[in-house]
Amino acid sequence: MVRDAVLGTLVADASGMGVHWIYSQGKLSQIAKAHDGVVEFLEPDEANYSGVPAFFAHPRKRAGDSSNYGEYIYVLLESIDEHGFDAGRYIRGFGDYFGIGGEYVGYADSPMRETIYNIARIGKTIERTVIDADSTLSETRRKAAAHYIARYFFESDIDGLKETIRTPLRLQEWSKEELEEAMRLVDVVSESVGGVGPDDDQMPALSRSAVLACFYSGEELDGVVDRAVRITNDNDDAVAYSVFLARILRDLYEAGRPEGERTAQKLRELIERHKGLLGEKARGLIDDALAIGGLDYRGATKTFGAACHVHMAVPLVVHILLNTATFVDANRANLMASGDNCGRAIMLGALAGALYGIGGDAGIPQGWIDRCTIVPRARATAGGKLLLG
Repeated sequence: MVRDAVLGTLVADASGMGVHWIYSQGKLSQIAKAHDGVVEFLEPDEANYSGVPAFFAHPRKRAGDSSNYGEYIYVLLESIDEHGFDAGRYIRGFGDYFGIGGEYVGYADSPMRETIYNIARIGKTIERTVIDADSTLSETRRKAAAHYIARYFFESDIDGLKETIRTPLRLQEWSKEELEEAMRLVDVVSESVGGVGPDDDQMPALSRSAVLACFYSGEELDGVVDRAVRITNDNDDAVAYSVFLARILRDLYEAGRPEGERTAQKLRELIERHKGLLGEKARGLIDDALAIGGLDYRGATKTFGAACHVHMAVPLVVHILLNTATFVDANRANLMASGDNCGRAIMLGALAGALYGIGGDAGIPQGWIDRCTIVPRARATAGGKLLLG
């Protein structure tokens, strides 16, 4: 089921990229009418953004490409293996892909820009963490350990880092006890690295939940999600909603896909079960979304907002999913709701993919998967080979 959740996210994101950040529902209705009712997988056209509240962010993209949100999933899949999530590997991959000289070409949102900036500065932070740590090493030894840990931190996983720094430390005739202490400091640094990102509550934060819910459960899942989210969004609301989504998906992975009319009922049960993970404001918004009877994405958008922030997007996604019965219907309602449809796709696509699967009357259309240019790239990553087949 994790395969369907990840593919659902990638498809929902790519399908809406051509109308991403158009904030006029009237304009979207005009666009749909001009394309025989279809708004998914349209070519980005600057003319569609003229004269209405909108932001044309993807001039270099073509129909079927992912937005910046989908690319977060790609980087995550590159950093996942059978052992699960490694923060150092993810940070290194994020910097390599989105940073200067990286492969990514496209819009850089605020979490992406500020995280890249912070990654470039984090070496000094790592050095200071080691030097200031409570340790049995002498000041000279701590400075040496700090130098090598910071120098090689992003070049391998934690085990590889330990192996790498052992060589220069042995050449300096460190004792067995000193080497063991240096290895402990590697663990200290690894545990401390996390809050790299800015204080930002936008929807890229939720991009790790579907994958991490495959590898972890319970409080361990909460902790890993917290750490992974703060790499790009060091914000309590972003973390809480991400944990909320991860817990729902984990329960779906374990219980299996509900059938027919049980789908909305099961999702509602899971939302009620896990909304206690959220803060007071978020719980109130979720309750408001649960109380709306029947699909009214226009009214729900006016109630919650159409922008990128989690307090707007998550309740709107909850409303749409509880009042649609297929992946296609949920996805189209999300696009027609306007605004940051690609941000909402992170949550909506994952849950709709998990709930409805691929193909059939309700699932993700195989033709939509085939149209997504990111899917072959995602499948070729270490995580993609493991989770997507």
